[in-house]
Amino acid sequence: MKLNILLVEDESTIRSGFRKVLEDVIGGVHVAGEASNGREALEWLKSHTTDAVFTDIRMKEMNGIDLIKRLKEQSPALPVVIISGYNDFVYAREAIRYEAVDYLLKPVETAELAQVVERLKKRTLKGKPDSSPPKEAEERQVIRRVKELIGDRLEQDISLQYLADQVHLNHRYLSVLFKSETGQNLSDYVTQVRMERAKQLLKDTQMKIQDIAKLSGYPNVKYFMHLFKQNIGCTPSEYRENNNTI
Repeated sequence: MKLNILLVEDESTIRSGFRKVLEDVIGGVHVAGEASNGREALEWLKSHTTDAVFTDIRMKEMNGIDLIKRLKEQSPALPVVIISGYNDFVYAREAIRYEAVDYLLKPVETAELAQVVERLKKRTLKGKPDSSPPKEAEERQVIRRVKELIGDRLEQDISLQYLADQVHLNHRYLSVLFKSETGQNLSDYVTQVRMERAKQLLKDTQMKIQDIAKLSGYPNVKYFMHLFKQNIGCTPSEYRENNNTI
């Protein structure tokens, strides 16, 4: 099965480059149409169909965010992928708000683009979008799953890429989605949960500080002690002395 794509980008050389990567390198993709701005894209869609839209954000006439808004009204089931050179949370948050399925930053890595294509193919094969849960429910479920994964492996390395792979999302998209849903950076959340575990172990056990550090995800005890004081306001030993329940 070939995935049909409408490519919206104001620079013709970039459009040509994306077409080549999508069709010749990744494969299984047909760039069915091209447009240099949102207005051209909407005009093209009046007489053509496509499986997905890949669009830049900053374009004259009509930008990518405005295009997503219009598409949500006219074709709410049509997946949209944002491709942008602007690593700006405001843009990414808007893209998520209007249900973009992914947010990629230029220069886009081929492997990352291939993963997005595969997710879109699976999405297309699922059939009618009506059978899928509402977008908001899906996002809440993803955040719950991410929190579960973090809680289950606090003593291990927890990378953004690992979490993104587990929930089948682009790592940048997951980062923005987590902050949009919780108001907190994912890395800050991981630190918060690790600090809570450390506090609990300090209060309820007589384990050595270095062992508590390891169980909280910090094999370097000096770094753990520094981070603990920075976040809690006292050293682990001081916290234990003031809060020990044993």
